[in-house]
Amino acid sequence: MTDLALLAADVRAAIRAGGPATDADFEDLCLAIAGAQGRLREGDADGLDRIEPVPEGAFKLMTVACFPPSEAEAEFRTSGTTTGSPGRHLVRDLRLYRESALAGFDRFVLYPPRPARVVTLIPPGEARPSSSLSRMVSFALECDWALPPLVARDGDSLALDRLLPALRGAGRDGEALVILGTSLDFLTLLEALAAAGEAIRLPAGSRVMHTGGEKASGRELSREALAHRLVAALGIAPEDAVEEFGMTELLSQAYDAPRVTGGGPRRLVPVPWMRSRVLDPGTLAEVPAGATGLVCHYDLANVHTAVAVLTGDLATGAADGFSDVRRAPGAAARGCSSEASDRWTHSRTPTS
Repeated sequence: MTDLALLAADVRAAIRAGGPATDADFEDLCLAIAGAQGRLREGDADGLDRIEPVPEGAFKLMTVACFPPSEAEAEFRTSGTTTGSPGRHLVRDLRLYRESALAGFDRFVLYPPRPARVVTLIPPGEARPSSSLSRMVSFALECDWALPPLVARDGDSLALDRLLPALRGAGRDGEALVILGTSLDFLTLLEALAAAGEAIRLPAGSRVMHTGGEKASGRELSREALAHRLVAALGIAPEDAVEEFGMTELLSQAYDAPRVTGGGPRRLVPVPWMRSRVLDPGTLAEVPAGATGLVCHYDLANVHTAVAVLTGDLATGAADGFSDVRRAPGAAARGCSSEASDRWTHSRTPTS
């Protein structure tokens, strides 16, 4: 077996164990992967600072892969709507992505009491195979649910004729559910409920998982305002409005899930096999908690591509994660809300 194959087996074992046992174990495995990828700096840097991160933009300009591209089991693409140049992430081991995504989903979204049903406003993987988010949704639909999953989509539009009766039925029958959607998908649902003059009270234990900020849409709504409106319209507890953060360039995610991450200010906390550091843009030194900088993600599941990805996102550092994510000035909009904006604009474009 090659070094990367052995390291991939170590990563899979760490995910199944709930993450590396200690921070030192994480660092050792991350450094071993970076060494096999040829990303260790010369000099006297210590710890994760020894790793030369790959800029997010490199995925648009070149093939980032430590294997022949012909061996990729999947190719995830960014929307590319702003620059016209989509980025791509070649996935050598789709099963590893599935294990990483599902383990994070189980930890941060399916906390007790487990919902009986999942409802997705996001197209599944068979509809959008180049979307890492849609593939993740498909993995979630395959979980063991007490009631059949519901895909509430008709092409580029929400299937409100199926979605609204399902939400009403859950409230009537006391069947807790989890609803998955981008921020723009939920905004569309909220608009439909407001137009109908309707508020639905979902059973205790229900929750939403929203993903993607208020980017590229022309329908801006802050994360806080979105969560507040979801609570008011669906009757869920504020702590059950879970935010997911993911990138095409990563195979792991971070979550704002207060029932799991505990007290304190709301923040995004990475899965245990990922670390997210906020770095000074000039020196790439880690800034103190509460300070602002560029986010760099160290994702062990990226064993076959780039274990460290330096993003174009600014954020505020926290002891166990980051918050207040926004694009740095001049950085192109990206991600699932940009893609959802394309779908929304297409669905609303008048036809002759």
